[in-house]
Amino acid sequence: MNKTLLAAAAVTLFATSTSICAQQMTTKQQLIGTWKVVTLKATSGGKVSNPLGEHPAGYVSVTPTRIWLLFVDSTRKAPAAPTLTDAEAIAAMKSSVGWTGKYVTTDQTPDGLKLTSHVDTASSEALNGTDRVYFMRFDGNKLMMKSPGVIVPMTGALSIVEIELVKAD
Repeated sequence: MNKTLLAAAAVTLFATSTSICAQQMTTKQQLIGTWKVVTLKATSGGKVSNPLGEHPAGYVSVTPTRIWLLFVDSTRKAPAAPTLTDAEAIAAMKSSVGWTGKYVTTDQTPDGLKLTSHVDTASSEALNGTDRVYFMRFDGNKLMMKSPGVIVPMTGALSIVEIELVKAD
């Protein structure tokens, strides 16, 4: 009788662990593709801001090993000529962010799948060589990214960043 209970418990444990592993793999697989930004907000010291305006533009692309991110303020003005003036270059830098790096996913948490990317190329040298941590959570065709705290290049402030994206491809 005890052997039967032990065998049943082992089968149940194996089935549960297999289901959890499959769910985590499926969740990571759901990241793969291109995502269009809908909203981007930053919270620092209790103050919420939209560092790239109310309607940012841009995309996040995820491969099995690398993440690319490019966001801009959709209301930024076009330069007067192909060669930027110093003022236009400063405005362009303050109204965009882009970076890429290899990533790993770990622990499925209540906040979502933890993704850590080591930035190896960025629009701001302040981001190069840093780790960006986000918790990724799915809601239908939406992807929610939330950082526990990253430097926002446009403000220089350590902020909790929340990004809502929709599948683009």
